[in-house]
Amino acid sequence: MDWLHILTFLACPLMMLFCMKGMFSGSKDKNNGSAQTNVSQHDMQQLQIKMADLIEQNHILTKEIDILKTKPSNVIELTEVKMSKRETS
Repeated sequence: MDWLHILTFLACPLMMLFCMKGMFSGSKDKNNGSAQTNVSQHDMQQLQIKMADLIEQNHILTKEIDILKTKPSNVIELTEVKMSKRETS
């Protein structure tokens, strides 16, 4: 093998490494720029207020669900009443 073939053989992997490095570092710069958004203080406060309201609604709904779970169901009572009426008839 002469030196030209050896250099060509080595140039291919080296060029690939340089290209891959450039491709990965280029995408990082673009992602950092697009991920950073300017949120004003007013917008941040509005989002925090909305989040607090949603948390409060979540707590209220959770309490209502717990009450409904512990409360006896009227459906069962009505079916029991209908069954007992049928048996007595």
